[in-house]
Amino acid sequence: MDVLGLIMAYLPTPWNCTSNRFAIIRHLQENLTSLRQTRDELENISKDVRSMVELAEQQYRKRTNQVEGWLERERRKLEEVQNILEKGEQEIQRKCLGSCCPRNCHSSYKLGKEVIKETEAVKDLINKGKEFKSLDEVSEKLPPPPVDEISVKKTVGMESILNEVWSCLDDHEVSVNGIYGKGGVGKTTLLQKLNNKFINERRDFDVVIWVTVSKEVNLDGIQEVIRYKLDIPEMKYGKVK
Repeated sequence: MDVLGLIMAYLPTPWNCTSNRFAIIRHLQENLTSLRQTRDELENISKDVRSMVELAEQQYRKRTNQVEGWLERERRKLEEVQNILEKGEQEIQRKCLGSCCPRNCHSSYKLGKEVIKETEAVKDLINKGKEFKSLDEVSEKLPPPPVDEISVKKTVGMESILNEVWSCLDDHEVSVNGIYGKGGVGKTTLLQKLNNKFINERRDFDVVIWVTVSKEVNLDGIQEVIRYKLDIPEMKYGKVK
């Protein structure tokens, strides 16, 4: 029988404590262990949720307010739990007969109740975190940007022809403008600069689509680029029985 057990046997109501209060004090160390284990489980689930959120953001998706709120609550809760665990370790170290005075028992009881309460709060966060099972549950699709910036190498002496091509876009009677020339003279670079110019000078266009067409035309690939930029939902095909 431990020290607290002896006290309970011979002093059943020393400071007006009920048996339930003594149980909370007596099992403080066990409850601290339980809190530490649930804390570890919450941290593991949080890592999984954050990995999903990072993957979603790499795919140009935005994290939902719900998952953002959960991550913030999880962060704050882990800080609170860490403080309680530190207090618990200090209390355990002081737990001996010489320190078992009314004030210390009250302190252990108060801390024990806090440990139990925090354990339940952590479990609630764990259950909520388990609901985030897919990208659609942690993020929402963002509309594609009107213009995708393209990395362009530095050039010299191309501004004049760039401005000339840019001015051609103001001719609303012409629906198609073409650039031609020998290979290697800078046609692709010129078009890349033209594409990026739309970022700050939008003109009358809602969207700019950059599509690369190789000698071996991949029609499905071209259509997929256009579908994405126009934010057209992907169609699912199936056999009709």
